[in-house]
Amino acid sequence: MGATAGTATAATGDGTLTVQVLRDFFGTGIINTTMDVPQRGMKVAVSDSEGHRVTGTTDSTGKVVVPPLDDLTGGQYRVDVTIPAPYNKYLQAAPASTAENHFDSFTTFVNVSDGKDDSVITGVWNPADYALPDTRYFVPIQNASTGKDTRALVAFGTDKRGTCPGQTECPTTLNTQAQVGTTFALAYDKHRKRLFQGAFARRYTPYGPEGGNAIYTVPAGGGETTLFAKVPGAAVTPHDSSNMIKDAGFTNAPGKESIGGLALSEDGSTLYAVNLLTRRLVSFDATGASASAPKATVRIPDPGCASSGDWRPFGLQVHDNKLYVGGVCSAESTQKREDLKAVVYAYDGERFDTVLTQPLTAERGTVYGGAEGNDQATHWNPWNTDLATWDKFRVNGGNTLVNPQPELSTLAFARDGSMILGFRDRFMDVVSGGGLDPRPDVNDAEAGMSGGDINMACANPDGGYSWEGTGDCPNHAEPATDGGQKSGVVEYFPGDYVRNRANPEQIQGVHNEASQGAVAYIPQQQWVVSTQMDPTDNYGTDGTGYYNIETGQGPGNNHAANAYQFVDSTDNG
Repeated sequence: MGATAGTATAATGDGTLTVQVLRDFFGTGIINTTMDVPQRGMKVAVSDSEGHRVTGTTDSTGKVVVPPLDDLTGGQYRVDVTIPAPYNKYLQAAPASTAENHFDSFTTFVNVSDGKDDSVITGVWNPADYALPDTRYFVPIQNASTGKDTRALVAFGTDKRGTCPGQTECPTTLNTQAQVGTTFALAYDKHRKRLFQGAFARRYTPYGPEGGNAIYTVPAGGGETTLFAKVPGAAVTPHDSSNMIKDAGFTNAPGKESIGGLALSEDGSTLYAVNLLTRRLVSFDATGASASAPKATVRIPDPGCASSGDWRPFGLQVHDNKLYVGGVCSAESTQKREDLKAVVYAYDGERFDTVLTQPLTAERGTVYGGAEGNDQATHWNPWNTDLATWDKFRVNGGNTLVNPQPELSTLAFARDGSMILGFRDRFMDVVSGGGLDPRPDVNDAEAGMSGGDINMACANPDGGYSWEGTGDCPNHAEPATDGGQKSGVVEYFPGDYVRNRANPEQIQGVHNEASQGAVAYIPQQQWVVSTQMDPTDNYGTDGTGYYNIETGQGPGNNHAANAYQFVDSTDNG
């Protein structure tokens, strides 16, 4: 006999039976009341010794409640929990334990006779979510036009905070600019203890020895960096190697050429890459030391941008055995802000399904203290590198250029399936501190002011997502915690700002929207990590910021606890 989702029925003399299924992230077999989340969609069957049976499906609370009715007799019942399709493609029974407060097994016996209540709590998990206690972060380092940093990829413990080398040790270097050039995307291969590292188009900074379509691999513990594969036809515009401080011919290439995101399938068999030039998803056999050619290439469909040429896919992430692809409608063809939007697809190997569409028209924090009230400094802007309009990027009349242009460069997923989105300011791959004006016969040194973002799309209990500040997805912005932004600015992560170094108690931040587009989340932790500009309030530096996943508090609120600086201003350029 069946019952509605969340409810089944038992004998009238019985107590109430509650069966709950939680999603486990620790693999210890012990219930974690803080971190475990309810798992909907699990099948529950309750049967008596006579063969009578009632069934239910866990709801958004992860529960099936069996009240006392007449379908079962005897009061002593067998409870079976099973994982149905499609969940069984990535979930399995959580590891067992005999310790106190452990998960019950998938088959359990209960006694609710004589009106006694009883409960069963069992767990499911996706082993791909598991991270060892000594897990490290891996971060690529990119030079600016006058930068002197030779590092390309570094690694450090998840507990690192403060400024290196003065307050804490600096990261371990895994490879150098000479070995791989400018890179951005990473994918960790836990099956073979290595990282994939993708070339990246950035003005003033060269590609590595294998060019702009290269994917490199390096052992996670350090060792030889080698070429893994090349993404065919990903890069066509050369850098001006004879005059890299100007690199004028490369001005339009960032975001449109080379490699966007990388992601590895949960079974470790397939590496995915975004070809930014062709807007295609390219996949490689990831089981060997190298791949001579892609095993598949598919077009990432235009989601309905103002022009098909405005579609700019970039970010990749694998979650629960499904690939997610993020991108933006750049509004480059119309130069109208209302045509800017972010789109995320879920890809199952056959079709792309739209799971999120979000306009990028709302007011944001001011990305530069010298540009308060300037519309382009408080909003995302259409992609534009037209030399004829170059002077409009100078928001304060000087040589500081501000014009945040969105790239949806990374995605991460919270324990409950909510989506964390990292937006990179594409314009900061076009301009740089100390680089020369790209226009012919104009050789003024310029500086850019970055304006990325970190956003949340909360998972709805019944499916889909709500953007921060809508539905049940919180807006955490408050004047005391968001860097003094205008009252209408919505922030799930209000700690995304740089404080005034000379007056750290000042509420007004000197630079809002200081995150730089690369986000990651380890489900066993309480914080999201993001690449960050001036993370410890030292100007002209870089590193990582750490954001509480529930409150959104970040480096602007307490950089001693929420930031790690490992790129100095003298190295950054």
